[in-house]
Amino acid sequence: MDAPDPQGPDNSRHAPVTPMLRAVLLCDIVDSTALVERLGDVRAVGLMQRHDALMRQALALCHGQLIDKADGVLALFERPIQALDFALRYQRGLRELGTLEGVDLKARIGLHVGDVMTWANEPQHVLAGAKAFEVEGLAKPVAARLMNLALPGQILMSGMAQTLCHRAVGELGDAGARLRWLMHGRYSFKGVPAPMLVHEVGEPGLSPLRAPESGTKAWRELPLWRRPPVIALEVALLGALGLGLFWTIGRSPPAIAFAERDWVVVADLQNRSGDAIFDDSLDTALRVGLEQSRHVNLVSELQVNRALERMQRQGQPVDRQLAAELALREGAKAVILPTVAQVGGMVRVSLEVIDPNSGVTVYSHSADARDAGRVLPALDEAMAVVRTQLGEAMTSVEGSTKPLELVTTGNLEALKAYSLGLSARLRAEPVQARALFNEAVRLDPDFAMAYLQLAFMSYVENDAVETRRNLDLALANREHLTQRELLFLEGAEATLADPARSLEKFRLMATLYPDEGRGPYNYAYFAHYDLLRSKDGLAVLEPLLQTKHDRPGSSNYQAGVIYLALNRFPEALAAFERADSFGIYGWRREFAEAYAAQRQFTDAERVLAQHPDFGDTSASIEARLVEVSMALDRGRPDQALATARRLEALAGGEAIADLTLQSQSTIVLWLRSYRPDADFADDLRAFVRQGVARLPDADSLARRHTIFQLMAAAWMAAHTGDAATAREALAATADDALLAAYPANQAMQRAALAELALAAGDAPQAIAILTPGVERDEGLYFERAVLMRAHAAQEQWSEALAWAQWLAANRGRAYAEASSLGVAQPVNVLESSLALDAADYFAERAGDVAAARDAAAQFKQAWPNPSPEGVALAASRRPAP
Repeated sequence: MDAPDPQGPDNSRHAPVTPMLRAVLLCDIVDSTALVERLGDVRAVGLMQRHDALMRQALALCHGQLIDKADGVLALFERPIQALDFALRYQRGLRELGTLEGVDLKARIGLHVGDVMTWANEPQHVLAGAKAFEVEGLAKPVAARLMNLALPGQILMSGMAQTLCHRAVGELGDAGARLRWLMHGRYSFKGVPAPMLVHEVGEPGLSPLRAPESGTKAWRELPLWRRPPVIALEVALLGALGLGLFWTIGRSPPAIAFAERDWVVVADLQNRSGDAIFDDSLDTALRVGLEQSRHVNLVSELQVNRALERMQRQGQPVDRQLAAELALREGAKAVILPTVAQVGGMVRVSLEVIDPNSGVTVYSHSADARDAGRVLPALDEAMAVVRTQLGEAMTSVEGSTKPLELVTTGNLEALKAYSLGLSARLRAEPVQARALFNEAVRLDPDFAMAYLQLAFMSYVENDAVETRRNLDLALANREHLTQRELLFLEGAEATLADPARSLEKFRLMATLYPDEGRGPYNYAYFAHYDLLRSKDGLAVLEPLLQTKHDRPGSSNYQAGVIYLALNRFPEALAAFERADSFGIYGWRREFAEAYAAQRQFTDAERVLAQHPDFGDTSASIEARLVEVSMALDRGRPDQALATARRLEALAGGEAIADLTLQSQSTIVLWLRSYRPDADFADDLRAFVRQGVARLPDADSLARRHTIFQLMAAAWMAAHTGDAATAREALAATADDALLAAYPANQAMQRAALAELALAAGDAPQAIAILTPGVERDEGLYFERAVLMRAHAAQEQWSEALAWAQWLAANRGRAYAEASSLGVAQPVNVLESSLALDAADYFAERAGDVAAARDAAAQFKQAWPNPSPEGVALAASRRPAP
């Protein structure tokens, strides 16, 4: 007997069934029948008409396809994020509609992703009342089960839908930033073969954000130990053991195995006082207080946020249970749970120390304040007791601790603004962070920690004036800083004029607080960028990479920069990848440069395509420097110069620091100096005059970089035959202390002096100027290019060839070596390619035919398709026969 035709006897007249992968959304208004009874038919019809308009508008905005609305809404979406966008808009619209009508209007929503089968009904069937499209498939009943399980106002989704939505949540903009993502556990559904994880996504205040109850068609899977028969057995066993253990429980108080420098997780403040001023502000105060200890290590807020992301639970309040889970995940030995409440007319601050393994409170202490203004001293008292309970000696507590009112602020409004500013910085929202820090210092003009944050943000933006102003204000209020923050401030302030002293401070900070990342990270950063001591910086930073600390992303990124400067490409790429996995903030320029230095330009461009959009800011302009260098690296100097000019024009914007414009102008002039145009000499002289005029009034940050720019201009002038302008630039900076303080400035001065000697025909003098530093592996990459030409001028072909080969081999250093805001990078990269062409010539003169052939082949491979300007540039740089 034949199997029956699944589509009936007249199958040939039916439209084909189309399988497709879609997001299926089902929603149903809660108690709709009771709503009609309450409103009456006329008002209910008007309400449903407005509801339908709301639904259609949201579907159109989210590109959804309405399938049915007879019994709730059934809609299909190509992407889950579109379905979530619809659900959120629909929820908000229902609330607004219900407010207008004076009713509580909520919907249950279920969302799943899966294969569905769709087909179109015949037109005559549609006219007879059938739906235009039919949808079937397991995804539909799963979405229905999720909808039925949901509480009023709740959006429930399957694990697959949640994963895909979470990946694309950035598309929702501000609405996505407000969302909370919860996982409610594994549920079994009637008619669905296997249990599945149920997730909730919603907005605080709009969604329930709690686990739904089990029902007849969906029930939560409980672990074995929580099932009723097992619980009964556990109770019996506990009863049997209770008597035997009673005497030990009575004899020994709970304890926790906490050793020096163990870690703690701080849970979110439980504010039961009804006063919102304590939110955020006391959380920050508690962290500042604990950070004064050298016995207790605090898992930072940044670490907590990243751990929550890995757990897919970001946005959830860090309550007692979640804090314990975080502690176990992060290897912390204790949880501290802070609470503030109104008790008998007093404000009571309580701290509980919880063992994350058992969830038991092992220590606790409370302190009372007569009003909100005395809460910080009460918190100080509670913290001191808790620190001693964790094993810290009382002498250490007393010796290392300043009152919170002194080291933060006694103004809780200012402290709250500061706390919100820190959170905005963690979210990479600099504009909002700056506004909040400014509000904090407006409320308390002595708030040193807020000035320190503002100084850091100004430093990143190359705003020398604001950096100096905020550092001075922080220094003027130095008594309002903890010992740790004061040490950091002294190190930061020294970076502006005395880099050697700044390294001493950061090294001391690394010694006193070995598990905090700022000391080793800043030592490595300034050793590399200020003192050209990359190897020293790496020696301090590398041990940090193997330990648990608060800034793994930035530390790995800085290690990647130094590995690149040392030509250790595999280690550089591995460090950048690790930094990426930790969710670093900021540009990815050096990551791209690690590929570009190996001429893997496709990979470099892939990394740059993921670069964050800073807008037309100093950070964005500096981050785009690699665009200039990669054009040079491909033999396209015309394209490089055009890109450099565009960045120079951007740097001229009103919101950009002057220092950024001066740096971009230096890059443009330096590129022009290789093949000077008719206006070059006049433009260079004007640039030198402007730099000399700026020096007397420039602060230390701006003066340091202006000196480098003038030394670079002196080299350009000497190289193009304008010895008078070169000497003018050299003379203007000769007695400046910042010339000697920064090795890059000294190295550029040597390059300019050597170029003057070469222009005067005194190649031996040029060699004498440059050789001592480069033999000690000091100074700049660019000095080696000048030294190569000096040996060639002396017809010392073997020596010139050796330096040409060094320049071609050290391309990581060409890209990553620090000079002055990276302005030497383009010419370094250009010299690394031109050195191959020069090596061909030098090898021929030295009689090394094989080396000449290899260099010629490498140059052709490096510049396979140079522009006509690139060909002309290479020809112009070859030594005269």
